[in-house]
Amino acid sequence: MGKINILDKSIFNRIAAGEVVEKPASVVKELVENSIDSGATSISIEILNGGIKRIRVSDNGCGIEKDDLVKAFLPHATSKITTIDDLYSIGTLGFRGEALASIASVSKVTMTSKIKQEIEGNKIIVEGGEVVLQEPTGCTEGTTVLVEDLFYNVPARAKFLRKEKTEENEITNYVTRLILANPNISIKYIVDNKLVLSSHGNGLFEAIYAVYGNSVVDNLIEFEHKDELYNFYGYLGKPTFSKPNRTYQTLVINGRYVINFQISAAILKAYENFMMKGVFPFYVIHLNLPLDKVDVNVHPNKLDVKFDDNNAIFNLAYTTVIKKLQEASLVKKVSLINEEQQEFKPVSTIIPQKQILQNEGLSFSKPKSEDNTIQNTKEFKENYESAKQMFSNITKQGGVSQTPYVVELAEQMTKRQLDDKQFTQTGTQQTIKEVVLEADEEIKPVKTTVCDQTSLVLDIHEYKVLGTLFNTYILVEQNENLLLIDQHAAHERILYDKFKENWEKNELKIQPLLIPYILELNYLEYDFIKQNLSALKAIGFELEEFGINSYKVNTVPLLLKEISLNAFFTEILKNLNNKLILKKSDALEEYLAKCACKKAVKGNDILSDFEIKILLTKLSKQGQVLLCPHGRPIVLNVTKKEIEKWFKRIV
Repeated sequence: MGKINILDKSIFNRIAAGEVVEKPASVVKELVENSIDSGATSISIEILNGGIKRIRVSDNGCGIEKDDLVKAFLPHATSKITTIDDLYSIGTLGFRGEALASIASVSKVTMTSKIKQEIEGNKIIVEGGEVVLQEPTGCTEGTTVLVEDLFYNVPARAKFLRKEKTEENEITNYVTRLILANPNISIKYIVDNKLVLSSHGNGLFEAIYAVYGNSVVDNLIEFEHKDELYNFYGYLGKPTFSKPNRTYQTLVINGRYVINFQISAAILKAYENFMMKGVFPFYVIHLNLPLDKVDVNVHPNKLDVKFDDNNAIFNLAYTTVIKKLQEASLVKKVSLINEEQQEFKPVSTIIPQKQILQNEGLSFSKPKSEDNTIQNTKEFKENYESAKQMFSNITKQGGVSQTPYVVELAEQMTKRQLDDKQFTQTGTQQTIKEVVLEADEEIKPVKTTVCDQTSLVLDIHEYKVLGTLFNTYILVEQNENLLLIDQHAAHERILYDKFKENWEKNELKIQPLLIPYILELNYLEYDFIKQNLSALKAIGFELEEFGINSYKVNTVPLLLKEISLNAFFTEILKNLNNKLILKKSDALEEYLAKCACKKAVKGNDILSDFEIKILLTKLSKQGQVLLCPHGRPIVLNVTKKEIEKWFKRIV
């Protein structure tokens, strides 16, 4: 007797259901996709006990005709494709015809539906895959599907369901993606009879607001790229608005929420030099492209897609995003944290006046003996009396009595005013042009000043330099804003941009290696390097074949003569799985960033006023990125309004 058995329909339906219906979130996804495909403009989703007890999805779509109600629950029954050729241009979210049959085989399903042309609707009840009732009923136009007691007849599957809250959270995560993927559809999401999410179908910006609220929409950068093949648009998060994981990233292709490594990697690479390591950018991105350029029939969950040209998609995402980031304003704004919860405590007059003034960032070192010649001048005395009177008036207005520290402050301020006009000259007097060119090469900690500052002409009229804080942060007043500029991060960015510009112009010098480096590879790695020899040569690496699956590296860029070749090529070979052709910009960016960091002026290095102005002038250039190559902000902005809030001048 033969050993092969033909399984009963009730058995193989339950087995097949496991591919489509893994959990309550799978049920919600399949039902909602049917609603969207029906042309619905309004969808309501309700769940109870994490969707295990009950799931209800209602829509105002086209509805289902009476004769099609039973057919809708048959395996592989669908109205969305008819021939095999339709698989190559799938425009609907559902197409396999498995969802309703799979759901009904492991739960109790009640469906009511009405088409526009009919006066009354129809109702059908299916339990465990068997139709138990079909009758006319009164209902509104559209379809409502009620799923109860999921896996009631498959206890082995029910046993592996997670906690109700965990299942609920996964459904909530899906609904947030659903709202972002369908910004023109009104969607309501109700959990245990409580409204959790609600969008009104008024576009993508409103959808993002409905899901994330003010904290996100205040940090968005809108973008759009459109050509003959692609419509690539959406919102990016500012680099200063980073997240610790990828849960704030949404990619929608032809209206379908998907996960795609190519686009994800391209966007992360675009943010690479704008964001700190170990964090991730926020984005909601839509990509519309011809249906025959993408394959969605990869897996039953329909989350994975394949493109016919991975390189084109990667380059589209990378170039569009990095261009927008370079155009965007990247000045980080500073505001009070939980201001309403903070208790305001006025400065007590019991605190010594010296401490009060020191708390405001003012120092009180006594003038040194070698400064006596300056203090005895007529100009010093005039400025001193003026400064003394000014600080005396300030302290009186603030309710602080006259103290010897006002005299100290006046002395210090007057000394600084005179120091700004005196310069120690060493060597040959340099022209302004020569100094600017030298500063363009490298800004160094000040030792001596070799130029008469009064003759300096730079286009920084919109700035007012107030000084430095901790010899690290430059304080600048601009309009009604206080800017705090990190001198190291600013100089690091300027040097990095210069190095990058030089290598893009093929102006990087090369350094021959005394002992060539042997790069030993496997076949796939060898083939990848071979395809990218021109890109590596363009940045200063000369490679020649050296035996089987090996290359000999003869030269490196002079700028990176101390580079670790092992680490460099390990990083390069990470692109192998992407099957991408490298660009010049892909290979050296991290190493140029390290080089710029090493050569940049450091915190606690004292810069002259002239060098500060050179730095600010370079930062003022059109399109200048205001983040260091590693993603740290260069400029923090505190508005006058915010400062007035601190002092309770306004509320």
